[in-house]
Amino acid sequence: MSNTAKGTKFFNEGTQNQQILANYWGNGKSFTTSDLTDDLEIMSPGARLTELREEGFDVRVVETNSHDSVGRPESTYKIMKRRVLA
Repeated sequence: MSNTAKGTKFFNEGTQNQQILANYWGNGKSFTTSDLTDDLEIMSPGARLTELREEGFDVRVVETNSHDSVGRPESTYKIMKRRVLA
C-alpha cells in the first residue's frame, strides 16, 4: 500500500508538515504564517517551517508585506519543488 498524498514520503499523512507540503510544495503558491494558522489551523507555523527546512525543503521568503502596520512586517513564503538535501 502506498500513500499518494503529497509529502507522505517525508512526513506521516495528516501531520501539519505534510499538510503544508500538500498545499504549497512546488506549486508556485505563496503563503504567510497567517495563512497556515487560518487555513490549516497550525498554531506554531514558524516552528513547522523550521522543521521543513531541517528536512531539506527549500522554504524561501519571497516578499515582506508591511501594509503600514505596527510591529514586524509579515513575510510571504514559497516552498520550492527541489529539495536542498536530496
